[in-house]
Amino acid sequence: MITLKDITKENWFDVVLLRSREDQKNKIFEKDIASNCFSLTQASIEGGWVTKAIYDNETLVGFTMYGYSEELKGYEVGRIMIDFKFQGKGYGKQSLELVLKDMVDRFQCEKILLTFHPENIKAKSLYEAVGFKDTGETVKHFVEELIYAYDTGVTVS
Repeated sequence: MITLKDITKENWFDVVLLRSREDQKNKIFEKDIASNCFSLTQASIEGGWVTKAIYDNETLVGFTMYGYSEELKGYEVGRIMIDFKFQGKGYGKQSLELVLKDMVDRFQCEKILLTFHPENIKAKSLYEAVGFKDTGETVKHFVEELIYAYDTGVTVS
């Protein structure tokens, strides 16, 4: 069973060691995403971000970071990654669905955003499979990234 767990002094180093591709060891910026080390640092400095380890029962399989993005002026899934050893097993979709549920419960947000490199076809397929849609907008990070939005069905008055 997939669960989101707090990052603690017992698991933080294992979270840092996760990587999206086998050849991305010890990189601050992996090919398609920021490293978990960078993300944990960003979350601790900026504040407002929730960081969670993704587990399948007791096995650490991934990492996620989400919260309010000052840059996008909305709630964002800032990171979601599954370690390369566990990809292709459905963890990404299950994890993203858990993150979206937690964001709706926690923030009562109408819309959830995310950005990604346009060449990351696997990410695009995953995001569209759970209901994200292209906003037609982009944001400049290290490269121009697409902005996708998910309608949560929550109405905020």
